[in-house]
Amino acid sequence: MNKPNEKMNIPANSSKYATNDFYLAAFLKAKNLKLLSTEREGRRTTFFFEHKSNLEDLILSFYNNGLVEVNAFKNAIQDLKAIIYNL
Repeated sequence: MNKPNEKMNIPANSSKYATNDFYLAAFLKAKNLKLLSTEREGRRTTFFFEHKSNLEDLILSFYNNGLVEVNAFKNAIQDLKAIIYNL
């Protein structure tokens, strides 16, 4: 577990951030991070987002009950489900 002032282990030189956590992906999309691509392996989908300077803050916000507009989150969930089921 990270200490409060420790940085998360996200490579700064990477242009993409990958996650297979559906609700984290929806949160990032609702916070206007650009979804670059997806990859499907069996039943698991990996979402690739652009790597922005505020990415780490957004991820920490998600895991600490960060706020997001309800409609934006709902729309992001619908968009990601459409991508998953249409792959």
